[in-house]
Amino acid sequence: MAALWSDLPPETRHPDKQDVMPTPNTTQVKNRSCLEDPETEFRTPAKCGASGGRPYRLAVLLSHPVQYFSPLFRRLAEQPEIDLTVLYCSLQGARTMKDPGFGVSFAWDIPLLDGYRYKELRNCWRGQLKGFFSCINPGVVTELGRGTYDAVIIFGWGDFTSWLAFAGARLAGIPWMLYGDTNVLQEKTKKGLKSLLRKLILTTLFNNTFAFLASGSFNRAFYEGMGAPADRCFGVPMAIDNDSYVEGARLARARREETRAEYGIPPDLTLLLFSGKLAPHKRPQDLLEVLEILQADFPRLGAVLAGDGVLRESLQREAARRKIANVFFLGFRNQTELPQIYACADCLVLPSSTEARGLAVNEAMACGLPVIVSDRTGVWGPGDIARHGENGFVYPCGDVDALAEAIRKLALDPDLRQRMGRRSLEIIRDFGYEKCVGGILKALNSVVYPGGASVMADHA
Repeated sequence: MAALWSDLPPETRHPDKQDVMPTPNTTQVKNRSCLEDPETEFRTPAKCGASGGRPYRLAVLLSHPVQYFSPLFRRLAEQPEIDLTVLYCSLQGARTMKDPGFGVSFAWDIPLLDGYRYKELRNCWRGQLKGFFSCINPGVVTELGRGTYDAVIIFGWGDFTSWLAFAGARLAGIPWMLYGDTNVLQEKTKKGLKSLLRKLILTTLFNNTFAFLASGSFNRAFYEGMGAPADRCFGVPMAIDNDSYVEGARLARARREETRAEYGIPPDLTLLLFSGKLAPHKRPQDLLEVLEILQADFPRLGAVLAGDGVLRESLQREAARRKIANVFFLGFRNQTELPQIYACADCLVLPSSTEARGLAVNEAMACGLPVIVSDRTGVWGPGDIARHGENGFVYPCGDVDALAEAIRKLALDPDLRQRMGRRSLEIIRDFGYEKCVGGILKALNSVVYPGGASVMADHA
């Protein structure tokens, strides 16, 4: 393994520690409920591992707080077998921010920092988190070198701090596990010298990685296609807070007509839903084109677009120019509003040309909706959540006629919509945070001996 690590390009190797690895301050951030008293420690109940010894001391490195991962971290922190610390490169996601994709400033309306221990590492970059060098946190090397962790989960390899973490974990003798959503569908589109170099770097990285947390069937296929052994891949689905969406949709269905009226949507429409950024790779224009085709036969067919982005104004102009009826633009909607929007709709459509996962599909399924997704999204495939003919349809991306046919089937058959919606709910129940916790525990057991001894020596 040492030889493989030394084969990495110079820019990805850990340089001389004395030259470029100063020890910047690592800012300890407590649980939010303790922020009024900076000396108050985050306290958890006494824990012990499955064998009665101490729990696994697990670090998780993530660029910033994310609305989908914070509930997972709370569940991990509750596990008696895990002593969790989340290391953030920035706290931008927990504050009011402007998302370039949505094009609006907002703050998530759910708690992102409560219920688990976390630290904010000092970032040398002060701007927006976009691009490889927007996360430069040398303190991660010092943090991992303290000898307080048995393993670390690193979210991807798309920023400089991730590579610092690989080097820091290597120096500290800590096994690392990779988690992300890159899938084999995306790899098929990459060609040329740059793609070959990328494959060489990632293959080397994967040969040194101790476990892979597979977020979906195509993500697992990507890892295995890059040489990752199948027995080092553990299922950790990219999940949402299913319980919150199930309950929110249940309550919202009781006042479905009222909610539609609040948004100006007639009660008798068969309503398609697009949820996400109005960006070119999401192809929301395909939905408008389908409406134009189908409304001659189905005048009570409509669509609601919940989201904002660079295409919003052009889509609104195009809908008006073509005189496409029953199109409703709701703009950006926050997390607690989404269940009632899903409950207003009859089907989710995700036409994206590039979509690593598409968690709107999870949300829609938890709200009991059938789903129609393009074959460029990473949510279908063997054993994944979108299943053609079972809880919806998968169609070739950009084939508007195929999309129209799938929508036609659901528009004509309310019973089919109900059956597929119920099946969505059944499927998604097995793709929640509980399954994530189970997969992470299995991965930990594979890379750490009982009692916390590292298996790093096995990879030397």
